[in-house]
Amino acid sequence: MSSHIKINKDSDKYKNILEEIINISSNINISNKLILDKLNNLEERIIKIEKKIETKSSKNEVIIENLRELKREDLDISKEEVLKSLSYRDHRSITYLFKNIYRNKMNEINIYPIKLSGKRSIEYYNNSMWNNDQYGHYSMNIIFKNFENLFIKYNNLENVDYDNFILNQNYINKLSQDKYIRLIFKHIIEEIRNSY
Repeated sequence: MSSHIKINKDSDKYKNILEEIINISSNINISNKLILDKLNNLEERIIKIEKKIETKSSKNEVIIENLRELKREDLDISKEEVLKSLSYRDHRSITYLFKNIYRNKMNEINIYPIKLSGKRSIEYYNNSMWNNDQYGHYSMNIIFKNFENLFIKYNNLENVDYDNFILNQNYINKLSQDKYIRLIFKHIIEEIRNSY
């Protein structure tokens, strides 16, 4: 009997150890499952972040456009074209030159180096990138200064008679007035809007 009790005690002892091992193993399995779930969750978050980064970097890619940059420069256009343009002495003088100098029909995205990015917001193309120009002040001033210099260059008594010289000079002087610049610039904006 004593040996039977001893075997029962040993058996109970092994049984308890076995139950503890099973319990520990179960806890390890639960912990492993929690760790795997957390790792899977982290992996999903990393994938989402990588996709966001890819999307943002693709939006920031620089698209090189084949446009004439809008900057202060001496424009190279024939005397005949300038004098023809100057003969209108109204908004057509500027829009005619604007189309001839800055328009590029072959460009895939934008035809002009100015684009409308909002109701009152304009962007101009310079240094191979689009630059913000709130209300278009920079764009207006560059265009009008370039054209004013071009008109002055060819409006002389060698190219036109005295009466036309005076009429042309009066028109050129108007190109320095803010009110007149804004009025004519509306026609340029309309031309750009119609090109879309």
